[in-house]
Amino acid sequence: MVAVLVGIVIVAIVFYLGVVYLQRANNSRINTIEELTAELENNSQEAELAAISKLNLTGESLTDFDKIDKEYRFLVNKNLPTLVEQTKEIKEANQRFNFFAVHQDLKNLELDAELVLKKADDINAGIKAIRLRTREHQKNVNNLRNEYQDIRKKLLAKNFSYGPAIDRLENDFADLEKSFKEYNNIAESGDYVKAAKILISLKKNVKTIQVALQDIPPLYKNLHNVFPKQIEELEDALERLESQKYKFTKNVHDLLANIDALCDTNLENIKILDLPSAKSVDSEIVVAIDEVYTLFESEYTARNRVEKKVDYWNDFLKHAEKQQHELVLELDRLEQNYVLNHNENDDTLALAANLKKLRKEYTDYTAHVSEEGAIYSQIWEKIQNALNELTEIEKEQKRINDSVSGLWKEEKQAWTAVNQFGVDILQYRREIEKLNLPGLSKEYLDYYYRVSDEIDALYADLNHVKIDIDEITKNMIDIQSDLDSLEERTTEIIDSSRLTEEMLQYSNRYRNRYPEVLQAYQDAKQLFEHDYDYVGALDAIAQAVDTVEPGAYQRIADRYKAQKR
Repeated sequence: MVAVLVGIVIVAIVFYLGVVYLQRANNSRINTIEELTAELENNSQEAELAAISKLNLTGESLTDFDKIDKEYRFLVNKNLPTLVEQTKEIKEANQRFNFFAVHQDLKNLELDAELVLKKADDINAGIKAIRLRTREHQKNVNNLRNEYQDIRKKLLAKNFSYGPAIDRLENDFADLEKSFKEYNNIAESGDYVKAAKILISLKKNVKTIQVALQDIPPLYKNLHNVFPKQIEELEDALERLESQKYKFTKNVHDLLANIDALCDTNLENIKILDLPSAKSVDSEIVVAIDEVYTLFESEYTARNRVEKKVDYWNDFLKHAEKQQHELVLELDRLEQNYVLNHNENDDTLALAANLKKLRKEYTDYTAHVSEEGAIYSQIWEKIQNALNELTEIEKEQKRINDSVSGLWKEEKQAWTAVNQFGVDILQYRREIEKLNLPGLSKEYLDYYYRVSDEIDALYADLNHVKIDIDEITKNMIDIQSDLDSLEERTTEIIDSSRLTEEMLQYSNRYRNRYPEVLQAYQDAKQLFEHDYDYVGALDAIAQAVDTVEPGAYQRIADRYKAQKR
């Protein structure tokens, strides 16, 4: 029983707490709405609307104001009282714990409050927009009035600076004045919306005239003062330069005529206020005038350079021609005794042709410059090219001369070499003869006589009236190689024959006891005395002796080498 009572008490407490919580939560939401309605009632826009109504608005501005005023009246007379009344009813229901009805009604009330708040914000924004347009109007009127007055002052005080554009500028200013009056009248009538649309066009027209007033004076100054002075200066300079026989890479008279035409074109551009074209043509005129100045400066500078270098040009040419003459004579002399294999004559002829061309360029210049004048920039370029070519020609002359100047030295060296070849081959023969050998192999003799014939042929080549040093040098290299081989073969015969004789003598102590030594002895004698194969004879007896006395041959060979040194 006690447990039941306790359970009932707990349920009652929980229920009570839930009721209290719901009531307080609803009260919090209701209080928020009450604060909102109180804030809207306190922030009345009556005074602001009354002030705006005194501005005598018309047109679209008046339409906008009437709409805002009606919306405000409906808000304060209908929406807001309804919201207050509904809030009061829901608050009383919440006090009576009618939570189910309060829950849905409170949700609807919050939605209505949001709509009322949004409507109030829209009304406030509309009022601010009207006020802003009013202030903007006054600001624009003041700014435009200042700009308008500034334009008027410039047109009156500086009309001479605008040249042929003054009539168009005055017409545009008259149109601007009409537009300004129209804007001012509409704005003062209170139709700021319509005035704002006119303002866009008005500002654009003001800006256009301001840009023209800023850009035209320097453009017209160029056409009226700067360019004519420069053109006159260029025409005077052209007359002086032509009297001094200057010529140019372009027709300067045509260039100056084109500049005059461009100036006329730009006067028309300024007259009709075509500023983009006027600026473009102005730049074109500047470039065209600079081009003529550059032409004059280029030719004047080039002439100074030409006159300073023309004598050097001739001296350099004479020097190269003199060296060419000496080179030709030297080649003619050398050709009497030597074959020239490296296109020396063809290369020299090519140099002569090039020198002839360069001489013609110089002659043409000196023959015509005094009477006909010259394009000195082109002459200067020719001089530079000629000097570079002459430098290369003299380098080539030196190369050819150096290549043939050593022919007699090479011939002398060839004679020294061939004489040494003769000494060397004779020395090899004498060394062989000292051995008193029974004979020499056919292979060795054939090689010996072949090398000897090569040396004799080289003697004969050197004794010709006209010798080919390249061919002789090639043959010398081949003969030296063959002589080296002959020396090796001769040394091999000498060493092999002497060692064979020592080994045969040394083998006497073994041949009676060892049949194989006896046989090798007899074979070696046959190879030595009848076949003249001294290397084979040495191999036969050395192997046999080493068989019975290992190391004997090496010991004898080492002793031989030591004695030979």
